[in-house]
Amino acid sequence: MLVIIPDMFTSFMALPPTINKFYLEVRAESEVWICDKMNASEKLGAIIAKTDFSLFCAISAPDADKAELRTMCDWGNWVFPFDDMFDNGDLKDDLAASRKIMDNLLAIMREGSRDRKPNGVLIEIHDTVWERISKVNVKDRFLEAMSQYCDGALEVVEHHALGGTLDVQAYMAIRRRSAGVTPVIAMVEYAHRINIPEAIYRHHSFQDLKRVCSDVIAIQNDILSYSKEEAEGVTHNLIAVLRQSGMSTQEAFDHAGDMLKNCYRDWYIAQSQVPQVSQAIDYDIQKYIDAVRNIMLANLNWSFKSERYLGQKNSLARKYRTVVVLDDRGGFATDDQCLE
Repeated sequence: MLVIIPDMFTSFMALPPTINKFYLEVRAESEVWICDKMNASEKLGAIIAKTDFSLFCAISAPDADKAELRTMCDWGNWVFPFDDMFDNGDLKDDLAASRKIMDNLLAIMREGSRDRKPNGVLIEIHDTVWERISKVNVKDRFLEAMSQYCDGALEVVEHHALGGTLDVQAYMAIRRRSAGVTPVIAMVEYAHRINIPEAIYRHHSFQDLKRVCSDVIAIQNDILSYSKEEAEGVTHNLIAVLRQSGMSTQEAFDHAGDMLKNCYRDWYIAQSQVPQVSQAIDYDIQKYIDAVRNIMLANLNWSFKSERYLGQKNSLARKYRTVVVLDDRGGFATDDQCLE
């Protein structure tokens, strides 16, 4: 069946994105590098290319120099194969094995070393990203963000293993961490050389900006990935949670759209409460606000360009605001249901 998706290009999300001038060059270098590191099959290489997370990074950090953009792209090309292990891969309901991998991932960042060798090439790849970020002041915020992401991913695995249902509030609390948004914010701080004093960074308005960014991206992703994840049997999705509460599929998509509007309102409220300090610090504060906004813009525009969620029908989904999902009654979408 066809459902109408919310118009997500509204309010400040209607702004045209700016793409980093090094995008194409860095994309090619990063994709070749990670495929070589992973000894990737032709199929995996094609998936990485179709995902094109370098575009996301290039919009998130439009003013980054080549080296910093490369670090972001390497992390982005790493995070999807890593995250997929816990989302719909072999570890999706194996909490003990998942925790072991997360502990190994974080050890080098927390202690500066680990007792054993990295258990897998994906850990080794992330070690190289950390080596680059650890040389700058933002390293502690990146570590904090990665710890939150790992905790969120483990909560998803635990929920999948135990079963049961979540209400929207509980789901969003987990999703804010598991979506992996806060590490991106820290990386844009690194890439754009933003210097926010710790006292300002901990101000409630800054925390609200980060929360809104995480929520917006989580909701955007769940709207656009629902059709794909539904077909794969993935239930950790906002639309699935809303349907489990008794909504029809269309009602769930409409409600998700209302949640986005509330996020946009909260964004402006948070901005109005950001403290003013001094001319020099206020300049970096504005750079931070712009960075967080650009990350939301990046996710939305990338989602309709990449083939990760919507395949080759991404442009049609944006034009007509419709996607194909399974029938509300439990049937399957037929082959002739399309967006044309």
